[in-house]
Amino acid sequence: MDIYNLKPINSLALEPEDKAAFDKWTTQEDVVNFLEDEIKDEYIIIYASLPHTFIHAVLIPDIDLNDEVISDLLKWSYNPFSSWGLTCSSEDAWIEPPLSSAGSKTLKSGEQIIFGRSFEGVDNNESYYEINQKISHVLDVHYVPERKAWCKLDEHGDIDDIFKLIKIDSFPRNETGKIICVKKYVLGEYAGVSNLKLVRMFDFTRYKSGSFTGWDNNRNHSGLTSLTSIFGSLSVSPGTGSYSTGIQVIDVKTPKEKIINTIWGNSHSDEEKSYCTYIAHDWKNKIITEISCNPKCLANYFTESNLPFEITPAFFKPEVLSKYKSDREKYKLDSRSVGCRGSWHLETFDINSAGQVHTYLIYLSRLPYEEQLHWKQYNEQPKAPLSDRAIKTDFEGQFYEEYDPLPSLKRKLEKLHSESVSWWKLRDQDAPDKVHYPYTSSRDEWANEILNLDQLLVEGLEEKWLRNKAKELNINPDARLRALKLLEIILVALGFEEGHSREIMTPLHTVHNLRSVLKGHASGSESERIKKQALSEYGSFRNHFEKICTDCDESVEIITEALNEL
Repeated sequence: MDIYNLKPINSLALEPEDKAAFDKWTTQEDVVNFLEDEIKDEYIIIYASLPHTFIHAVLIPDIDLNDEVISDLLKWSYNPFSSWGLTCSSEDAWIEPPLSSAGSKTLKSGEQIIFGRSFEGVDNNESYYEINQKISHVLDVHYVPERKAWCKLDEHGDIDDIFKLIKIDSFPRNETGKIICVKKYVLGEYAGVSNLKLVRMFDFTRYKSGSFTGWDNNRNHSGLTSLTSIFGSLSVSPGTGSYSTGIQVIDVKTPKEKIINTIWGNSHSDEEKSYCTYIAHDWKNKIITEISCNPKCLANYFTESNLPFEITPAFFKPEVLSKYKSDREKYKLDSRSVGCRGSWHLETFDINSAGQVHTYLIYLSRLPYEEQLHWKQYNEQPKAPLSDRAIKTDFEGQFYEEYDPLPSLKRKLEKLHSESVSWWKLRDQDAPDKVHYPYTSSRDEWANEILNLDQLLVEGLEEKWLRNKAKELNINPDARLRALKLLEIILVALGFEEGHSREIMTPLHTVHNLRSVLKGHASGSESERIKKQALSEYGSFRNHFEKICTDCDESVEIITEALNEL
């Protein structure tokens, strides 16, 4: 079904007011067409409880549909509110499986997909639904209440609605309806591995609400069938209504070969993976040229060929990383790698002296094609060699021991958190991962990183503890003093000269004041003045941010050592 267009399903449930339209509706000529067309959609209905409409699907073993099996399936008498149950006789007790009372031997050997449940212990006693735990675990789906769906992450790391619950409250006479549908190809993976088919039981009962008194003997009986998958019966009472009941058997299985290839990340013959080409420095052949990142077009050290090495570097504008900063819930950006939740991971990148991001073709080849395209739009000629860090770690196999202020500061703060010091707390477990160097010349990126640094470092100070500690040291602080000033006067009380204490605290004041100006008054003249000053003195926002991190790192080390004496 089209989950964004409920008109077709509504037409099954809405009885026409016009007599001629009502008489046509009771012929149920639309039922077979609806079921056959609906099964072709991305989502298919596995449960529908609407006025005049009932559909419920289960999985059964893949057996031949001979007359005996069809006749047996047509005996169904079942709904999703049947479940596992404790049963007993006068001498024994046992657990009865869900489909044991379905009315059909074939259904009895099947698997129920959804379970309807209710609990009288709550006020509204509203029904709710669960997915078969075996199916939900195998398909790795999880219920997300705000989406009203059982979801998983797709290949791009986005939340994908797999089983979707749709409630309809717009029917006449305050009637309501519920539909549960599933993405056919996902259910097909489970059916393919388990060698199962989908059988949908249906019942369409149509009559004039408010005036229906029962069925008379003047009914026409006929079969309700399609060429392949639908079997059932239809009874029509002219002028009164009609009712039909039947089954629809559908083969939704995904071939096991395709499932295996998907799990192993192999391409299928008809779905060959695409690869981008990039301007890259082919240092093996000493040229800068356009090269495909397809692994077949690359070679390792142990293969004799003229092909470029797998670790041929490509260079990019720093804006390539901005995407990953804008959605920190979906992407994890580290100092030298980036990954997308449940999807892909770029093993390494670095920044050269010209501010270019660089990585290697073999790593780009492992990204989804759509992600390769994102990197391609920022690809450019190299302006400077690889970073010293990349050369040492990626080519020389050595540790890079040069001082890097931001990681150093993060390590100090993480140590404070692990030691549970009283004067500083990690307010947000994700806060360290949110702070990065500004990579671009964007003032907004620079301001955001100042904000992130302030939230990590300054907001972590425990003002209440600092105030109490100042009182213990007989300072009697002014009630207007906040955490930064309280810490400054505590340092003085611990023996630091006032000027030195002020110097120690200046970097933290700088971060907090910059945050207030840049994020609180982004369009003001003061913000513009600070921006120009930063670029004039340091040449780039990154250099300015590095200097702030260096100063803060030194201050945190001194403060930590001083407060450890308390």
